[in-house]
Amino acid sequence: MGAHADEIELANSHPAPPTAKVLAAANAYLTRADLSHAEFADQIGYGVSTIHMFLAGRYHARDDKYLRAAVWDYMQRSPLDVQARSKGVLFETENYHHILRYFKRATLNGEWVLLYGPPGTQKSFVLDHLICQLHREKKQLAGYVYASADMRPLPLLKRIGRALGVPVRAQTKERLVNTIVTSFARMEQVPAIVIDEAQHLDVTCLEIVRELHDLSGCGIVLAGSHMLLQGFMRADRKGHLEQLLSRIDHRDELPGLREDEVRKIAEREWGKKLGEKFIGKLVEQCRVEDIFASKEMRSYLSVRRLVKAIAQYKSEKEEAA
Repeated sequence: MGAHADEIELANSHPAPPTAKVLAAANAYLTRADLSHAEFADQIGYGVSTIHMFLAGRYHARDDKYLRAAVWDYMQRSPLDVQARSKGVLFETENYHHILRYFKRATLNGEWVLLYGPPGTQKSFVLDHLICQLHREKKQLAGYVYASADMRPLPLLKRIGRALGVPVRAQTKERLVNTIVTSFARMEQVPAIVIDEAQHLDVTCLEIVRELHDLSGCGIVLAGSHMLLQGFMRADRKGHLEQLLSRIDHRDELPGLREDEVRKIAEREWGKKLGEKFIGKLVEQCRVEDIFASKEMRSYLSVRRLVKAIAQYKSEKEEAA
């Protein structure tokens, strides 16, 4: 029997390493994860006997390309040691505590959260690190999904599935929704779905997210720019999103850094007290005007700009030494 279209797509888009490497990694993975062959087979959508022969090195099919790709893809989607995508130091600012509070409500209580604000307010960075921390502590799971521009329903569902270790071989919206909801029901704790750059989601995608929330009770965090909230409020969309709007438990506009936080971060990075003049200069270097923000938050201090300014000063000092 020939390979399904989704198997071909996976093998071509995410080619796996050679068989020997996949076999060694898969057997080590199952041992660490305490997964049986039957449980693993169920997760990747193959028969138990097929998986058993493959893991024993006795899979004699002419080409194991598609099976190998499925095994490798699952291990990549469900790593036992999750690493943050965003590198750098996590500063426990007021924004951090805002995000942490709402993140906990989504993961613990299945609540729906809208977090919006300008670039440089730590949204992606903090959410990414919080998810990794949950994985390290083996507590409630949450999956991070990046919403690309012009995100369509099927790619969105596949990203959600891959982020949470759910098989994504189905090729229709209905089957993927069913697979995700069924997989969530088997989990000890229903995970939260964190979607970054959520302003890119159209009405159809947002309704799919609502469907997952309604059917599984999963928490939802939608994070994005000010366009995220404005998109919900648009007259041409508001009528279509009435049901979804009624489910949003929290929405919060994230502020930038406070001036005292600029001082605290800078002095931590330099390891010494810094003068008022220098701190004032740093504050102005990380100040940004945001025309989309509410009036009281039109001007804000960006973490991203602060980190770059500190790195630049350190580099100049090293060059001068």
